[in-house]
Amino acid sequence: MFRIIIIFLSKDFSIEFNEKINFFYTLILLSTFSLIFTSFLESDYILFSYFMTLLITNMILSQRIARSESSNNQELVAYNLPIDLSVFCMSKILFNIFIYLLQAILLVLFYNLFSQNYKIDISTSFILFTLVYAIGLACLLTTFSLMLERIKSEGQFMFISIYPLVLPFLFLSFNSLDNLFLVSYEDLINSFNFQVLLAFDILMFVICPILFSYAVRR
Repeated sequence: MFRIIIIFLSKDFSIEFNEKINFFYTLILLSTFSLIFTSFLESDYILFSYFMTLLITNMILSQRIARSESSNNQELVAYNLPIDLSVFCMSKILFNIFIYLLQAILLVLFYNLFSQNYKIDISTSFILFTLVYAIGLACLLTTFSLMLERIKSEGQFMFISIYPLVLPFLFLSFNSLDNLFLVSYEDLINSFNFQVLLAFDILMFVICPILFSYAVRR
């Protein structure tokens, strides 16, 4: 299983390194959103808009990455491979986690560059929360983007179909934002919202590949 995951990851990183289409696409999205939000929002909402920007850009980028796995007849290429599709889904989740974390780093740079009155401090709590946030988004968005690739014009359904599942994740995430820079690193880890969010990530990382394999094979 691990060998297959490494093969898929090597393929994805090789394509991304050679073409760089998603990278430049991400740069345009992140710079645009960060410039708009830092120009028109008050400093109290900057941190909220930072994570909302990650959510929106990752929704869009997940569809682009999933679409690259489809053939000319709109079928997933991996559908005909003699492998467990849950392994394929897990490899895409791991690849998207890397992409999402790269977006988070770039977005911090853009926010701190464009914002005149507010700077996002890089602390241990912020890094840990961003990591947990990225893992949860990657599990949900990757799985449902791949499944929706079997539906024509999937972009019209993406936000509608994924929203009920993203909503509890968002509640847990943004309830933790108030304490992100107000409590210590240990208190953040021991907080109820963060522990439930971490448990949600673990559950989704296990369930989403299995759900994808079951849904697509049917």
